[in-house]
Amino acid sequence: GPYSVEHVHADVLCAATNNPVTGAMRGFGAPQVNFAVEQIADIAAERLGISPLEYRRINMVKQDGETVTGQILNTHTVSLQQVMEKVADEIGYEEKLEHCSRGKSDGDELYGVGLSVSYRGSSLGAEGMDFCSAVVNCQFDGSILLETAIHENGQGSESVMMLILSDELGVDLGRIRYRRSSTSNVPDGGTTVATRGTIMGGGAVTIAARKLKRLMAEQLSDILQCRPEQVRFAEDALWGPDDESKISWDEAMKHLFLKRVYPYAFGAFQAPDVSWDEETGQGDAYFTYVYSSQAVELTVNKKTGKISLKNIVAGHDIGRAINRAMILGQMYGGITQGSGMALMEGLDLEQGKIKNTDLNRYKIPRATDMPDMTGIIVENHDPQSPSGAKGIGEPALELIAPAIANAVYNATGIRYRDLPIKVKPEELV
Repeated sequence: GPYSVEHVHADVLCAATNNPVTGAMRGFGAPQVNFAVEQIADIAAERLGISPLEYRRINMVKQDGETVTGQILNTHTVSLQQVMEKVADEIGYEEKLEHCSRGKSDGDELYGVGLSVSYRGSSLGAEGMDFCSAVVNCQFDGSILLETAIHENGQGSESVMMLILSDELGVDLGRIRYRRSSTSNVPDGGTTVATRGTIMGGGAVTIAARKLKRLMAEQLSDILQCRPEQVRFAEDALWGPDDESKISWDEAMKHLFLKRVYPYAFGAFQAPDVSWDEETGQGDAYFTYVYSSQAVELTVNKKTGKISLKNIVAGHDIGRAINRAMILGQMYGGITQGSGMALMEGLDLEQGKIKNTDLNRYKIPRATDMPDMTGIIVENHDPQSPSGAKGIGEPALELIAPAIANAVYNATGIRYRDLPIKVKPEELV
């Protein structure tokens, strides 16, 4: 978890069963660990007689602090407390914690509020060598072809890559055409997993764009009557230092082709080195982290045990926001998916076979099951990411289940340690 702990010992037990095999899913182990760790944090705070927020303030990872794996966090902004405080303030956590039912209420509804925090490594980390590439290919008509080694699976990576390129080159987004990646054109950059699409693919696009700008500035600075390093790219044009001399993007393309200089660039981003010792569990697991917090208000009906989500606030430091609407969409989608894990979803297994194989029997959240959600985007540009951005895909999912569990405890006074959480009315008597 996201805490500085001097003494850590972990035992892992693997068991072979006749149940269906498991595989990687959004979060890849973090949701399960967070579900335990963030409840333990609340339990420890209660036993110490301090608020869950204060317990986390004291023990969470901080700038230049050390993680449980011995990594010193000194290469980026460690913003866990900043994010947590924003979420707690937005939902009114400290005040509402005092009004939780804890199993007692005059009416049928028990009220609870809960919070959780996490840090999530972005990129493949120490278990793999992470790299990605991109190609920027400008055409005579002023259009720009973009290819990256990040594949679009519906998460919106194409628009993010195009926005990064548009911003870096200072050109209109409509000029850019994204070509679906193929290893016949760009080197294989690995799978689109591990919250790496934006940081790795966007990093490669940024590097390629900057190489292209250097090439263009060297070739066209004489027209702008300045040195190459003085050329500025903005508003669909190249500008000299006096902001009076300029060449439109279309004119720039014509000049380059007449010079027989091809405006093309290849960018490759290699993740900074990390290390890991399998024997000791020590090392620099990731080169950067996404810091996150989520909080939830809910009610539990004493007669039926039904848990109703009333309000959710999520905060994530994603480095740099490329597409704010899409970031919020990822937040809300992750929260919804995590809420299903917390309250509804579970495989009904019998002799190794799944019985609930359709959506009539395997329940997932509907829009009507979800409350108002507020997303807080925190930006601390990451110095090791060429674009400044990190990611949001997995962090959005991995926090809501423990926040719900803590809220259910504050509502009922009962600690639930299994998923999905099912409250039985007889337990509330």
